Amino acid sequence: MLFMVKVTHDYSTCQVHHPTKADLYKNTLANLGDHGIKVHGQYSNRLIHTNFIICETDSFESLDAAFDPILEMGHFEATPVMKRD
Repeated sequence: MLFMVKVTHDYSTCQVHHPTKADLYKNTLANLGDHGIKVHGQYSNRLIHTNFIICETDSFESLDAAFDPILEMGHFEATPVMKRD
């Protein structure tokens, strides 16, 4: 099943320049495969503090477990999507 995960936060909670939160955020995204998640694409718009991740996994529970370490760093929306030919 494909998901579009949209992650937003505001300037005051941005982890980019925070010494420990930046590494945790990056490592969590780098390790999505450990939870059975295949990332098809990852895009960001730094000006509006928004990330978009297109990923594939068998269950919503795997998304929940994979993103658990960073849930307090923003607002996460996971929307099931499909490719139309």
